[in-house]
Amino acid sequence: MHAFAVVMLAAAGLAYCGAAALRWRALRAPGDTKRAHPWLVVAGLLLHSAGVALSLLDNAHQPFLFGAVAAWAAVACVVFLGRFLAVPSTWLLVLPIGGVALLVAGAGIAAPPAGGGDGGGGWITGLHLAFMAAHLAATLVAGAAGALWLVAVRQLKSATVGAFRLPNLPLLERLSERALVAATALLIGGLATGGAAMRLGGGFSLAHPTVILALATMAVLTVALGLRAVQRLSRRGIAGAAIICMVLGALSLVSLVPGRHG
Repeated sequence: MHAFAVVMLAAAGLAYCGAAALRWRALRAPGDTKRAHPWLVVAGLLLHSAGVALSLLDNAHQPFLFGAVAAWAAVACVVFLGRFLAVPSTWLLVLPIGGVALLVAGAGIAAPPAGGGDGGGGWITGLHLAFMAAHLAATLVAGAAGALWLVAVRQLKSATVGAFRLPNLPLLERLSERALVAATALLIGGLATGGAAMRLGGGFSLAHPTVILALATMAVLTVALGLRAVQRLSRRGIAGAAIICMVLGALSLVSLVPGRHG
């Protein structure tokens, strides 16, 4: 069952990347491409949902499930943005999410099943995983918006055909900043519940790469939002911070999936 879940997640990741590639190609083409056909995103979301459902039924690879749910939540956020906030070229935001889905699927191939007994983490471990999955989803959205902001600035400076078909810069800036604020709040909850889970369960120390990367992400978020609050960080800086947090989140997920957590 786990193998089927890995295949479905990998197929979903490819579909997301393909959707972003098709949208980017449409932006570079002449003519009106305002109405895109997100059939690849829909297909990817269906495959992704099926993979998450299989992983839930299997329940023997919690780190893989954590990554799959986080990527699913990020795609759901993008779908919400495209449906209710009228963000142009919203499907470009799924490119990093597709990349993370492929990373999780690749790491899940070699991931061992959870051993017998979790050492007593219980519900607190589940709450910790929920916080961290939501945090990773928020950082993916923030990083995608930050990267698209940088692309939009470059396109505007070069006056290319697709420059005015990209989301406007203030919208991307607000999206990135608000997602970073949400990511910070969720990471605080994740760190708090993670500390409690470590005390109850054992076998997971502060020296673990996942913990170190989470603390580094917290430091980047705190510094970036603090500097932004006092107007000492530029828009390019906040976009860069969002991308750094996205990369740190992906690295922490990859460091977690091959091993065992919780």
